[in-house]
Amino acid sequence: MTNSRTSTLALTACLLASAIPAAAFQASRPLDGTWHARLQDTWTRRDGQQWVSFNLRYETDNRFDNGRWGVSIPMSELEGLGARGDRWTAKDVKFSLRRDAGRLDFEGSFDEGRGAGLWRFAPNTEYVSVMNKRYKELSSEQVLKLAIHDVSRAFIGAIQSEGYQNLTIDDLTKMRIHGVDADYIQAMKKAGYDKLTVDELVKSRIHGATPQFAQEMRSAGFDKLSLDDLVKMRIHGVSPTFIREMRELGFKDLDTEDLVKLRIHGVTPAFIREMRALGYKELGAEDFVRMRIHGVTAQFVKELGDLGFKNVSAEDLVKMRIHGVTPEFIRDVRSAGFKNMTPDDLVDFSIHGGRRWLKKRA
Repeated sequence: MTNSRTSTLALTACLLASAIPAAAFQASRPLDGTWHARLQDTWTRRDGQQWVSFNLRYETDNRFDNGRWGVSIPMSELEGLGARGDRWTAKDVKFSLRRDAGRLDFEGSFDEGRGAGLWRFAPNTEYVSVMNKRYKELSSEQVLKLAIHDVSRAFIGAIQSEGYQNLTIDDLTKMRIHGVDADYIQAMKKAGYDKLTVDELVKSRIHGATPQFAQEMRSAGFDKLSLDDLVKMRIHGVSPTFIREMRELGFKDLDTEDLVKLRIHGVTPAFIREMRALGYKELGAEDFVRMRIHGVTAQFVKELGDLGFKNVSAEDLVKMRIHGVTPEFIRDVRSAGFKNMTPDDLVDFSIHGGRRWLKKRA
């Protein structure tokens, strides 16, 4: 009887094993390793939520995986931690992180806010079973990554409902890391950016080219911007305030490229006002860009004025800077006996070896 029962159990186990894919066993394999953290490295996001960074290490045979991860976790999701201040000291601490993909258990101690110990990850077999129907042969490392970044079945379902059906694990992880969720996709669609790729959505999020920024640009008169233009404007600081101030200064017809160029080269409203106060009132945007590129500053113009060079044209100012005609150079030239040189004379003198001649003379 005992032998018969034993045989039945053995047969049942074999049938169960044959019914579960090998990949499910692989992905369900627990992972473990060591962890380190510093409570002094916590930070607070805009929503007021406090986060802390952990360094996880584990052994791996994968030559493309160095067995180290840096991860950030909301303090509120670390069950049982109970940290009190960034200099917290405690022994035999146990806490956990529960996610749809599995559970990460920590144990260790903290000394003056520095923590270290062991961790163990147990994948959620139900999650793994569902995921393996779409993503074959998920490794335990991949499931851990999905758990850490909280790529839940609910998140995946919501993304799919927005039309993103065939995403890779890396796509889903990137979207989760950078905050591209279903709400964000819907908001981008309402802002006029429909059918964006995952990389485009992530790029817009990384650089802050959000639906709100798109609306601000629309209010400023730019209602048909491509996503690339929207991102460029955000990267280079072309804000509604900048656009308004430039229009108040008379630059009313600047396009996206003009505005980006002005920001790249540091042509600010303050710079324009400063140069206009020195008499340069009729210059166009390109003139101001050239001046900034070649280092024609208000200080340079004032120093030239002190040396007697009044009302030098913008073109001559740029040429002087290009060819190294600085106030110091002008003083050296005058010390050598050349008293009445014009800007063009000084540029020609510098181009044709005047600087070398002055050095030899010194």
